[in-house]
Amino acid sequence: MLTRVIAGFRKEVPARTLESIQRAGVGVYRALDDAEAVRRDLADQGVSAWRMPAAAAAQQLYAWNAYVLQTLGDKMIDADYRSDSRTVGYLPKVTAEQVWAFFGQVERWLSLSRQAAANPGYRVEDPRYLPADLPGWIEIEPCPAAHLAAMIAACSAVQEHAEVALGTFEITAARDGRHAEIARLRQLSAEAGTSSDYAMQAFDPAAGRRLHEVVEKRLQRALEIYYHLGQLIAMPSLLKTYGRRGGAGPTAGRLPLPGSGDFDPWCLTERDAVRRWQRDPRARQAINDLWRNDPDPAATLAIQEQLNTALRRDDIRRTGAMYYAPPWAPIYRAQRPVVIARRWLQPGQDFTFEVSAEPLRYNHPFIRQIVAGPFHQARRH
Repeated sequence: MLTRVIAGFRKEVPARTLESIQRAGVGVYRALDDAEAVRRDLADQGVSAWRMPAAAAAQQLYAWNAYVLQTLGDKMIDADYRSDSRTVGYLPKVTAEQVWAFFGQVERWLSLSRQAAANPGYRVEDPRYLPADLPGWIEIEPCPAAHLAAMIAACSAVQEHAEVALGTFEITAARDGRHAEIARLRQLSAEAGTSSDYAMQAFDPAAGRRLHEVVEKRLQRALEIYYHLGQLIAMPSLLKTYGRRGGAGPTAGRLPLPGSGDFDPWCLTERDAVRRWQRDPRARQAINDLWRNDPDPAATLAIQEQLNTALRRDDIRRTGAMYYAPPWAPIYRAQRPVVIARRWLQPGQDFTFEVSAEPLRYNHPFIRQIVAGPFHQARRH
């Protein structure tokens, strides 16, 4: 009872579902052990990563991704529980959202790793999206000390495995004369290690917000590099394009704010329907009312910018349908796991961006949220 009261006072959310998913993901550690055993056996035979069977390389890459994501989620939960044992079983909402983002991809990578291990003829279907990026970081200010402690613990564990894998890689790669590639991977390891070490030395749980922001950015950078490094070690052919593809794809530009000369009040609307609604006086009035009553247009446009970026990266696609209410936003479909406005979306899931000032008439908050489907076609009268 006391735990529930304290958690309720802090607006924390139950973690039972996340704990269940956490237990379900423990297989990633066995998968990583199996993948590393394959790497060692091939290295003992003198087989470098360039001559490694495609299935073995895929097994290692996928197992690495599953391991890093599972480790990050595990450490987030463990660090929060250690920070205050009175609310074990509950997590701050932002922590829960971040753990969902990590755990949400684990099953997919674990399944792919096992498939590659089971099929000697396995081939990576589309290497254009490799090395994969970490899920988006949930923004929070100030960042809780428990968050940073979890990232430090995860960084230490991931760094240890990455350095062992790199050491094994270097032995056989040197025999094949791949000195430039070895140097490039060492450089990445050095960059990640420097960011990690700097953050660990600077971290002070009692320090102020400014220092915590510095530590957070360094740890995020280190973890992102280590995530890529493990994939590049498993499949070094990805080095040919790494660093030139701009991460997961191009980033969409900033949208002009209301009041500026370039502002487009229809920027949230399904593009194929814009002209139709522009001819409707009631629709024009509804759009004007929406923006006039939006208490934070920058926040609304920031989510649309995330959607535009995801569209350019082909993380999501328009389905051609639109939401029934102003601003008549597109119905999107996730092509791969993606986080939009702190909402985790799985491949094949339909969703839309709901924005509405209607609740303000009843003294309720303005609506600005991602709504998941399924959606049903409305009747036309």
